[in-house]
Amino acid sequence: MSEATYKARLYSSATLGVKRGIGAFLQLSAIMVPVYVVVALLKLTPAIDFVSGLFEPIMVYFGLPGESALAYVTGSFVNLYAALAVIAGLELTARQITILAIMLGVSHSQIMESAILAKMNARPLWISLARVAFSFICGVILNLIIPA
Repeated sequence: MSEATYKARLYSSATLGVKRGIGAFLQLSAIMVPVYVVVALLKLTPAIDFVSGLFEPIMVYFGLPGESALAYVTGSFVNLYAALAVIAGLELTARQITILAIMLGVSHSQIMESAILAKMNARPLWISLARVAFSFICGVILNLIIPA
């Protein structure tokens, strides 16, 4: 391969990579920015305190504040990027983010993945319940083993 051909291929590949990267950035921004703004606005209202109060008795078993339930639910029903936007809007410690991230890694995008499981003739309800249960088990175990 000649040097001119090599440079042309390199330029073409780099240009394509930049275009795809910008496209991916715009797609993620379309999800994350609005969710982050909504969470920031909710923090200015009593809504976050209300949600926190509702879920605090459950989330305490995972070593998480009640408002982190918003991130868990968002990640479970929308996707991980939406959950990241919620997490960014909350004031969580590295420990709490680690626990929440692992829980979401186990149980995320339930609606979309249930549709895929149904097409595969699997039992989406049972698999979704198992994923949620396993994510809760992971949360409890991580809360016990990760130093506070």
